[in-house]
Parts: sequence; C-alpha cells; structure tokens
Amino acid sequence: MKGACYIDGIDIYTQYRAVFIRGGFDEVATFPSLDDPDSNDWPEEDGIEVDLETPILNPCEITLSFYAEDACSLIDHIGKPGYHIFYITALGREWSLRLSSHHDNKIWFDATRFSLKLVKDKPVRLVNYAPAGDCGVIIPRSDYEIDGLSLRDYGITVKDGRKELLKSPTVKQNLLRKIEINDGQIYDVDQLVFNSKECTFKCLMQARDIVRFWRCYDAFFNDLIQPELRSLYVEYTGEEYPVHYKKMSGCKFLQLDKYGVVLEFDLTFVFTVFRIGETEYILATEDGEWIVLEEDGETCIDMKLSLIHISE
Repeated sequence: MKGACYIDGIDIYTQYRAVFIRGGFDEVATFPSLDDPDSNDWPEEDGIEVDLETPILNPCEITLSFYAEDACSLIDHIGKPGYHIFYITALGREWSLRLSSHHDNKIWFDATRFSLKLVKDKPVRLVNYAPAGDCGVIIPRSDYEIDGLSLRDYGITVKDGRKELLKSPTVKQNLLRKIEINDGQIYDVDQLVFNSKECTFKCLMQARDIVRFWRCYDAFFNDLIQPELRSLYVEYTGEEYPVHYKKMSGCKFLQLDKYGVVLEFDLTFVFTVFRIGETEYILATEDGEWIVLEEDGETCIDMKLSLIHISE
C-alpha cells in the first residue's frame, strides 16, 4: 500500500489513503498506436502502397482506476494545470500524464472508487536501447518472426492469431454499371484483387523480473516502429508478409511479483498485401529442416514442381 504509487513525488496512500484497484494501472503499458501512414491504393493491384519513411506515433489515452478515502483531494491535485508525473513502484517506471476526464465514479460512506482518463501527449521513442535478449524464462518455440528475429527472443508467445491470419481480405470493387431499365448490374469480372487487411494477435510477454521485462518491451516496440515495412514470417504458412504495426490494446498484467512478469495484450498489424493460396511447399526433414540441393547447398526443392514432374 504505502509507497506503491507517487504522483509528483507524493505518496498517494500516505496523503490521500488511495490505492489502485486490481488491474487499475495495467493500461500504462499500452504502447502508442501508429498514425495511419500516407498510402496509394491502386485499383489493379492487391493491397496498398504505404509511405513509412518516417512513422509517426499518436498520443496515447489510458485509464487509471483508484480506491481512495480522500478522492476529492487526489482528483483536485491531478486536475491542476500541467503534466503530472506518475511513478508506479512495482513497474519501476514513471509517466508524464495530463487529466482528460473523470468517469466510473462510485461513492460509499467513507471512500470512493473511481477512474481517471489521462493522456500521454508525447510518446517516448527510444533511439538507443538494448537489443532483444534473454528474458530469463523459458518461452515456447514461436511460429512467428519479424525481420528475421523470432518473437521468442522478445519473450513473446502468440496465444491466438491463426484464424485471423488465414482469413482472406475483402475484395476491391471493380468497375460496374447499373442500367435503370434492367435487373441487376454489369460488373467487370476479368480481374479480382484484394484490399489490405488488419490482423490482431493475442500475445503474452514474459520475463523473470521487471528490468528484463522493460528491456524486452522497449526492444520489441521500438523495433516495430523503425522506418519502412516489417517482414512477418509465419512458419505454418511458410510465407513472409509485408506488415506495419498499427496498435497495442487490451493490456493486462497477469503476473507482477518476485516470481516474474507476464503481460497479456493484443497486437494489431496491417498486412499491406495479403493473398491466400500463395504458399510454397518445400521438401523438409521430419525435424523441419529444409532439404537443399547438393550443387549449391542453398536451393530448396519445390514440392509442387516435383509433383508435377512426377505426374508427367
């Protein structure tokens, strides 16, 4: 209780008899969303062409929830002009926030449960940060790689995402004509191309302690917002997809104690080009190692071509 949270250097428990409710500070871990980049949507091509030479982050709105005996004084302090520094001891990190709104207010005789919506106007973009490294816990083998680096290296496990990934994008509309005196319409069916699509993955980020957690967290999200598109490799399709980060949401600390840190969150990517059915089938061993030709030691064997050759 005491010393759990400081606002502008003031211990909120000592001064206001205030504490966070369970999960009340989870949203501070939310990484800012990416502002929609400029793009071209060519009608005759799949997906979109985006300009990510200088990705821009949006401000971030978060909600903090408290239980306090002297709620009015705490809210009055946070409601004063300027930014306020929130330091959460369990997370070992501080945030500069301003008040946006007060909602979810429930009053009892001697205490109040309430939520405040606050804004991080200036997202922190790190230039010099430690690369992804040992998170200190055993992470299952990952089906996903970003720019050649396994999500496992960031301490990330993808709980769910396959059904979203394997769903086809919507189809771009071709030219059509509707004649008032005729039923239906005349549609150009000589071409079929797809829109870009968004895909949300449910993830866990785990680490042995809070220091290692922030190292993995900072490395992952700052790697994601580097200029240009990211390359997302998915093992169960054997394909690489051009993507860019869109947003993080649904943050929830499932564990935050001396035994480790586990953060659950949703991660949304924009697949700028996606088409189902482009999978290549490569000959591999039972251990999943690709079989290559002896001549150069690099060329894989395309099973589709091999099967066609055999049938002939």
